[in-house]
Amino acid sequence: MPCRIIMLFSDGQELETLVTDAEIAKFTHDTAHQWLGREFEEAGCVPSNPMGKLLAADKIVTLAKSRTRAVFESDSAWARDYYAAAAAALDKPMVMVNLLDHTLSF
Repeated sequence: MPCRIIMLFSDGQELETLVTDAEIAKFTHDTAHQWLGREFEEAGCVPSNPMGKLLAADKIVTLAKSRTRAVFESDSAWARDYYAAAAAALDKPMVMVNLLDHTLSF
């Protein structure tokens, strides 16, 4: 199932992307979580709750915050992999990554 991902940036601007079935199929549920975790660590991200489990939502939002809007607007290979991994990990038809409020909604 394709996934529509909406990025809401801290200035209130939105960027919407459609992730195709073919892009999502690059990842299984497990490899999507592995990719997000690896990129989270490589970006030097810090868990929002140091006492708890690192959830997919935390990885997705925090990892997005570690990149500039230009990365997502450029539709780079990294951004496409980010979208596909997020879609595969969450398995939802629509995801909003709210960088203003540091939240994820479906």
